[in-house]
Amino acid sequence: MSTSRYMAWLPGVLLAAAALLQPWLEASMARHMGLEFPLLFIIGWLTASTAGRRFARLIEPWNAKGLTALVFTALVTAFWMVPAALDLAVLHAGVGVLKVLNWLVAGMLMGASWRQAGVVIQAFFIFNWCWMTVAVGLIYQQAPQQLCSVYLVDDQWNAGAFMVFWAIAVFLLWLPGAIKSSNLLGDSDDSPKVRHTD
Repeated sequence: MSTSRYMAWLPGVLLAAAALLQPWLEASMARHMGLEFPLLFIIGWLTASTAGRRFARLIEPWNAKGLTALVFTALVTAFWMVPAALDLAVLHAGVGVLKVLNWLVAGMLMGASWRQAGVVIQAFFIFNWCWMTVAVGLIYQQAPQQLCSVYLVDDQWNAGAFMVFWAIAVFLLWLPGAIKSSNLLGDSDDSPKVRHTD
């Protein structure tokens, strides 16, 4: 079996694993936000990668430069940072299903749109997302009162630490590629070569 066939099965396998681990993931606020959310997003991204250009062409008419995908993802991430949203996802099965669909679709849209967005649009999204995530993470760490009814105050600090970690990690993962593609530091390989003659 080729590598591409293994990759086609990977999103489904990971989604099944996420479903099996759901009780453990959602028993902790830190695991809920710091592990389950990124896992669902990555599964969506891998699904888009598996679909290839077919999915990108399907959404292309209403997703110029990836803007629709980025806006949707920004709204999804912002909404699920709200403590009340976490409470609803844990207490109501329907909201929990909606949460899973939100993160999967966000990952799929981003996976199909990220490259076409270009460095400038990517930078706008990354800077705003990282700033928002760090800010909310610090609020979670410093809040003296219980923000979620289903999670303890101590767990808030860990969830906030996870958010700060992901903001820094995402920025550091994006930065090298952005610098390379925008040629901010120059590229000696692409520069015209001057032939010296005696």
